[in-house]
Amino acid sequence: MNRPRRNGEWSVVLFVVALLAFNPPVLSIFSVPELIFGIPTLYLYIFVAWGGVIALLALNVPGLMAGAEAPPPPRELPPDEAGRGGREER
Repeated sequence: MNRPRRNGEWSVVLFVVALLAFNPPVLSIFSVPELIFGIPTLYLYIFVAWGGVIALLALNVPGLMAGAEAPPPPRELPPDEAGRGGREER
């Protein structure tokens, strides 16, 4: 049984997780005076978490776009006698 992916729901979940990941209580966990590879822990957490959110969003976007319908092509106006594309000059 092949269930359809629920990309809209995953987008909401990703938004909520990102919102929680960048709230002060979570950020205070990583606000310590230690360095990892010479980088402050808080800065490293912010960049890794932000990159993870972007990567997960990039994985989710093709599924969102697959369900969207293409917009209809623009209509062309029939030309009038002067060949101005249906526009009248006054």
